[in-house]
Amino acid sequence: MKVLAIESTLDETAASVVESSGSGVGIVSSVVASSANLHVKYGGVVPEIAAREQLKLIIPVLMESIGEQEINEIDAVAAAFGPGMMGCLLIGVETAKALAWVWNKPLLKVNHIGAHLLANWIIDLRSQMSDVRLPEFPAVGLVASGGHTDFFLMENVNDWKWIGGTRDDAVGEAFDKAGRIFGLPYPAGPAIDKISKEVSDEEYKELNKEDKLPRPLIHDKTLDMSFSGLKAAVARAADNRSLIVDSRSKNIMIRDFSEAVTEVLVAKTKIALEKYKPKSLLLGGGVAANSKIREALKKLGEEFSIPFFVPELKYCGDNAAMIGAAAIMRPVEASFDDSPEPGMDVV
Repeated sequence: MKVLAIESTLDETAASVVESSGSGVGIVSSVVASSANLHVKYGGVVPEIAAREQLKLIIPVLMESIGEQEINEIDAVAAAFGPGMMGCLLIGVETAKALAWVWNKPLLKVNHIGAHLLANWIIDLRSQMSDVRLPEFPAVGLVASGGHTDFFLMENVNDWKWIGGTRDDAVGEAFDKAGRIFGLPYPAGPAIDKISKEVSDEEYKELNKEDKLPRPLIHDKTLDMSFSGLKAAVARAADNRSLIVDSRSKNIMIRDFSEAVTEVLVAKTKIALEKYKPKSLLLGGGVAANSKIREALKKLGEEFSIPFFVPELKYCGDNAAMIGAAAIMRPVEASFDDSPEPGMDVV
């Protein structure tokens, strides 16, 4: 099966051609264009600007992705129907409808959040490895992104159950808000990751225990999380002139923010692994690109003797390859009357 997939939920405009490859999904093409640079001065995505850029970019991105593919080789057209911003979603969904109608192909509806986890089934068609390892079920999946921080128990590819998540801010939102307070560029995740790695363990030890940021709900035995209080604590720390006196002390506090987020995610993931005893641990979403979080969850998987899966960096952020992977693995045929769903549930 070969699918043309479209992603337009926020500030990335993406198209990809994917195909079934054994138990995984192979990428024929993947093109992503971003309007993130237009939102930098606002410190976050402006819906009207993002939607206008979607409209401007969708055709060039599609043309590049399709390339010299024969239309009769494409079996279906897929799009992310939600969750996301309505103006942005409309561009991708209506474009997919038009192509499916003109080409007389099935239209497939994909959930953007579920697709972040299914990106772990993407394989490199150029790989010479014959024993590519893919996740086994049941699995525990953590989606960590700008809009979501949720745990799912995945009994099989279709049977998913939401088992916990954030009560307020998503972890990616906390990264961006903390970055804004510290004067870092939007999106702040890459800058926080880079600065955190530059602060040595010896420098980090200089931070007094009482000055460290809170680890919200870390001792709570549920899978509930909260990141709004952490953001407020960052703001208080930034205003504390005796705590942050120069760029060096600011960088130490940035590392502490990274440590706090990682410790919370690891603690909650450990609870999920102890309770559900899965065969695989999966991570997906834009925050999955954070090196400290990736390394910490990989180590946790090793402690439980289960494999840890996380997509390649280029498939962590919003992209259409993951939409295509989800369309192949969890095909849901849509009606041409179906509308985008900004608040679309995964399960």
